[in-house]
Amino acid sequence: MQLKSVTRPAGRRRALLLGVAVASALAVAACGSSSSSTTSSASSPASSGGSSSTAASSSSSSHKNLTIALVPGLTVDPFYITMHAGAAQEAKALGVNLTWQGGTTFSPTAQLPVVNALLAKNPSALLIAPTDVNALKAPIQKFVNASIPVIAVDTTINDTGLLTAAITSDNTQGGAAAADAIAKLAHDKGDVAVDNVNPGISTTDARAAGFINEIKTKYPNMHVVATEYNNDSATTAESQVRNLILSHPSLVGVFATNLYGAQGAGTAISAAGKTGKVFVGAYDAEPATVALLKKGAINVLVIQQPAVEGKDAVLYAYDKLTGKSSQIPKNTLVPNVVATTATASDPNITKYYYVTSFSG
Repeated sequence: MQLKSVTRPAGRRRALLLGVAVASALAVAACGSSSSSTTSSASSPASSGGSSSTAASSSSSSHKNLTIALVPGLTVDPFYITMHAGAAQEAKALGVNLTWQGGTTFSPTAQLPVVNALLAKNPSALLIAPTDVNALKAPIQKFVNASIPVIAVDTTINDTGLLTAAITSDNTQGGAAAADAIAKLAHDKGDVAVDNVNPGISTTDARAAGFINEIKTKYPNMHVVATEYNNDSATTAESQVRNLILSHPSLVGVFATNLYGAQGAGTAISAAGKTGKVFVGAYDAEPATVALLKKGAINVLVIQQPAVEGKDAVLYAYDKLTGKSSQIPKNTLVPNVVATTATASDPNITKYYYVTSFSG
């Protein structure tokens, strides 16, 4: 798969792409951007490609002393591996060094020691997917105090004033798109539920909020009957959805905000003989969720573009370090791609599926 480079004329920002794709490969447009934000265009998430810009390539040899550190939410998740691939491609194009370090679980406990150790190495810039909106504030403050710019990618912190920029997919819109798709499958009536991870994670909180708000405002004959938290456990999610099926006979849909909720919901619904009666909307094109989508255990999959997020983060750090701060949008929303079981094998969809390994 080829990750397309995007040259940014007049500010080098990615072009706004409008349109919604539920059963096609069109990217879902981001909502509510302002003069201080931009929207990245959809592009294929592979790990190789050309330079971000001719100007950057011609001057790259003079920036070999710049080292940008990328700390993912966790290192073993295909979402973040794909982000690493995109970031590495952009770093190579710009002629800067990129380091990749993180924990193997998505938690402040695993991430904080990595971040604190990085500070002692004095990188030129820090790109980070914070694992908690509050717990990462203090270490990020230390980077800022040391005049090291910090860019949040994927997730963020509550005190966004500390950040040079924040890049994420349009999570609120992604939740709303899942609500619309489930409503269509259920003929706009019935009960639905959310299976979330843990409260306090900016991305999944926004997805749940977008889903709930869409149901409440657009579908008067549908009701959100529960929000569960699975603590990143597919086994817990499966138990929760089994109980939801038993306690809510009118249940027609479950929105799983990440991989583990999707796996648990799909398994529970299949085991209960509810496939085709209780529909699942889920997030992220990792191998397990793609397999569930193809066999119909998941009906709708919201796909993010982590490679684009990684590319943008490296470019914005480069701009900050080379005196181009005015070209950096404070907030960037990367549009989602929405797949269904019917489109799961379409090449225009499969090119957005996440990679499971990268050695660059």
